[in-house]
Amino acid sequence: MIVDGENHVLGRLATSVVEELKEGEEVHIFNADKVIVKGRPKKTVESYRQKYERGSRDYGPYFPKNARRIVKRTIKGMLPNNKEGRKMLKRVKTYSKAPEEDAEVFEDALEESLRGSNFITIKQISDELGA
Repeated sequence: MIVDGENHVLGRLATSVVEELKEGEEVHIFNADKVIVKGRPKKTVESYRQKYERGSRDYGPYFPKNARRIVKRTIKGMLPNNKEGRKMLKRVKTYSKAPEEDAEVFEDALEESLRGSNFITIKQISDELGA
């Protein structure tokens, strides 16, 4: 399955992807850096910065700065923490570029009205973290 992540809410997209993974699908997410996170931008960036700086360099936990890896890490958090979950995570591929083929759209994850400033893209969060 090919998914275009542009203007999708991160949590809703991850939930839809996990449902597809449980059915045995392989999922390719394009435009991962254009996925949005709803909420106040400053508070959201601080939350992601805290996750990134938590732990130590030697022992972890490790949190990514790269936009497409942040999306994959969010999906990983919704999968079971066992051998089956690791197999499912291997079937997820994320890309920063646009899809070449027609991409499927998860209607429940798509944010149609992006009015106001109560959202931030994963790319902006990634830039704030220093990637």
